[in-house]
Amino acid sequence: MLNKVQLIGFTGAEAEIRTTSGGKKVATLRVATNRYTKAGGERKDYTTWHQVEIWNQGTVGWLGSKGLPKGSKVFVEGEIRHDRYTDKDGVERFFSKVVVATPQHELRSLDRPEQNPAESE
Repeated sequence: MLNKVQLIGFTGAEAEIRTTSGGKKVATLRVATNRYTKAGGERKDYTTWHQVEIWNQGTVGWLGSKGLPKGSKVFVEGEIRHDRYTDKDGVERFFSKVVVATPQHELRSLDRPEQNPAESE
């Protein structure tokens, strides 16, 4: 079986890094991808926002030290996961995220390739 997603897009803000109760660091990043159509000679843009969760500790460390400013162009490769939570009103909500967790997954800066995790380790 294969669960793989690749995105090229722009960051919506700097990554948020937190520590789990088990002591592991995880980073969350929002990435926007775009597509467009032309109808009647007029261009219409469509933006999709993706939540990216990074568990790869080398990449989390790189994000903490080098950072990726808002608007950075990135390549993300990971797997798609679906999750759910119950909001404050008791309504069950569902969402999808891209998870970067194994050595085969990656997050790379396309703006500053010389500073990517693989080159800095």
